[in-house]
Amino acid sequence: MKKLLLCLCTALLSAAVASPCFAADSPWTGTWKENLSKSKLAGSTVVITKTATGYHFTSGVVSYDFALDGKPVTTAGTGTIAYMAAPGGAIDVTQTANGVVILKQHRTFSADGKLMTLTNTSFAADGTTSTSETVRKRTSGTTGLVGEWVNAKVTETEPSVMTTAVKGDMLHMQFLHSKVALDAKLDGTDAPVSGPRVSPGSTSAYKSVSPAKLTYTNKLNGKVMSQGVMMLSADGKTITDESWIPGKEAEKTVEVYEKQ
Repeated sequence: MKKLLLCLCTALLSAAVASPCFAADSPWTGTWKENLSKSKLAGSTVVITKTATGYHFTSGVVSYDFALDGKPVTTAGTGTIAYMAAPGGAIDVTQTANGVVILKQHRTFSADGKLMTLTNTSFAADGTTSTSETVRKRTSGTTGLVGEWVNAKVTETEPSVMTTAVKGDMLHMQFLHSKVALDAKLDGTDAPVSGPRVSPGSTSAYKSVSPAKLTYTNKLNGKVMSQGVMMLSADGKTITDESWIPGKEAEKTVEVYEKQ
């Protein structure tokens, strides 16, 4: 869920939850750390087309026009992104959320134009700085930005850490680095998502399918931004989270969290 929603320019972040019928010692309660080696963060696609004034980007739920002039444009909610042409055909990108820089990125292209490498430096709300690299593979187009791209490889250095606590029919959940938090009544209704870099109007809703399975829907101002399914292992030590953009169920991000 985290990786997918980061691609949505931090419009919102979702959380693991528990069923209303779970007791205070619910196996969903605890501190969970992402195991990056077991997670599958690649597979999602984006499309960039040429326009009269620059380019158009779409991921399926987030779309915007931009030029390589360094001027920020709105992505989703309070998020912005700015592209600037760099020497050697490279591109520098800066993303913000609520007016704060959250990502600086350097993009380069392979000599044959088939690969685009995104070297990222992320700045979390708790002051943590981390690096990552995404390699996108071209599935249409020939050179430059224009074409359809699939995230073929994602390498991260900083795992996500979340805590969950169930009390009665309420869940409190928080992510360590982003300081994103959720207090939700576990009956499937929308609940506000809070955090210093979360856009106003961000909500999440959860529904328990079984004691070991739940579904969730994330929205921004009523628009569905992502959906997912979370599964708790039989021994209660692992949460597997599969998330996707509406209409792109075949392009699932899989994050594996282990109880600490």
